[in-house]
Amino acid sequence: MEKSIVIDIGNTRLKAGVFFNNILLSQQKIKLTDEHKIFDLIIKSGVKSIIVSNVSGKEVVILNQLPADVAVYNLGSETILPFKNTYKSKQTLGADRLALIAGAQHFFENCNCLVIDAGTCITYDILTADGKYPGGNISPGLQMRLKAMHNYTGKLPLPEWKQPEELMGTDTKSCLLTGAWFGLLGEIQFIIDQYSKDFDDLKVLLSGGDATILAKHIKNSIFVNEHLLLYGLNKILIVNVN
Repeated sequence: MEKSIVIDIGNTRLKAGVFFNNILLSQQKIKLTDEHKIFDLIIKSGVKSIIVSNVSGKEVVILNQLPADVAVYNLGSETILPFKNTYKSKQTLGADRLALIAGAQHFFENCNCLVIDAGTCITYDILTADGKYPGGNISPGLQMRLKAMHNYTGKLPLPEWKQPEELMGTDTKSCLLTGAWFGLLGEIQFIIDQYSKDFDDLKVLLSGGDATILAKHIKNSIFVNEHLLLYGLNKILIVNVN
C-alpha cells in the first residue's frame, strides 16, 4: 500500500498520522481552525488515500476540497472493518471505539483484548480472539467526575487536579480528588478482573490522555500506546483500499 494519512478529529483539534504500510512515519496535532495546515500536510505528503474518524460532529471543509485523485474514507457504520462488529446499535457507536478495536487487533491479532480509552469518558471495549466486537462499557472520565460533583450540587467546589497520594481526604477538595481518582482506579481494576474471568489470556490495552498515569496504578500487565487509535485507523484503511 502507498503512503496514507489517518485523521482523528476531536472537538478543538485533530491528530494526523502519516503511514507507510503499517509503519507510523510521523504524527502531529493541528487545531481545527488551522485548515490550511491540514491541506498542506495532505498535499505535501503526496498521499492518495485518507481515512477520517470524526466524533466531534464538526465538518472540516478543507477535506472536501482535496484533489480528485485523493480518496477520502469517512469511518462510520457502513465502513468495511477488519473484525466482525456485532454491536447492536451500530448507528450510535463512536468511530473512535471502532478504530481502537482495530488498533488492538493490529498489535494482538487472534487474542482476547480489552481496550480501555481514558479520555473525557472512559470506554471499555472487548475484541474476542476469533475477531468479533460484541461491546463494552462507558463511564465518566476523571475530569467529568469532578465537574459533575461541582455542577450538580450547590456547594461542592471544582478542585484543581492534583493526583492524591493517600486514600483519605482531609478537606472537601481533597475528598473530591481522592473520591474521583481512587473510584476510577477501582472501577478499572474491577472491570479488568471481571472480563478476565470471561476471556482467557486477556490482553489489556490502555490509550487516551490519562493512559500513562493510570497504567502505573493498575496491577495487571498493561499495553500502553498513545497512538493506538491511529494504528487502528490505518488497519481499517488498508482493508478498504484493498
